Amino acid sequence: MPDLEDYQLIDLSEKYKDHILHWRNSDHVRNSMFTDRLITPEEHNRWFERVTQDKGFSNGIIAKVLLYKNQPIGFMNFTDIDGENSRCSWGFYIGEASAPKGSGQIMAFHSLNYIFGEYHLRKLCAEILDSNVRSLRYHQKLGFVEEGRLKEHVFRQDHYADVIIMALFREQWAARQQELLLEWKNKSL
Repeated sequence: MPDLEDYQLIDLSEKYKDHILHWRNSDHVRNSMFTDRLITPEEHNRWFERVTQDKGFSNGIIAKVLLYKNQPIGFMNFTDIDGENSRCSWGFYIGEASAPKGSGQIMAFHSLNYIFGEYHLRKLCAEILDSNVRSLRYHQKLGFVEEGRLKEHVFRQDHYADVIIMALFREQWAARQQELLLEWKNKSL
């Protein structure tokens, strides 16, 4: 497992705009996303303007880039930020296929500490394609629990796919993060 200190989450900026488009259109990312078609530069520009127009809580979107040893390797965002109900949703991916093994777990570790620690939200929601077994396991490992299923909710390729709704509460994360740190420490011994 790589060292936690080799990673950092930074605000999405113009510097990473082209990286993000490349990642969004790569097969290994598109195959796991709700939108599996190629994204045009124009669509990407509109999306980029929307997520960077007003950084932070008031915009309802927080977008971050994951760096490994100062090199961009992934992207994550919190969306549907609802201060009144103290919840939001998230999405993420490791864009660089050559990223060190374990980078996804470390991105989650930093991201969850950020949203629960900096913003003190009580609940983080996730929507995962039922065919994305890897992401379902990933979320379960982090402590997420299934809250429901949206039947035939998204059209992908040639069929409608179910979407699994999962959630993680701040208290669950507080306990789970300590367990993960201990697991990582034991792996490095």
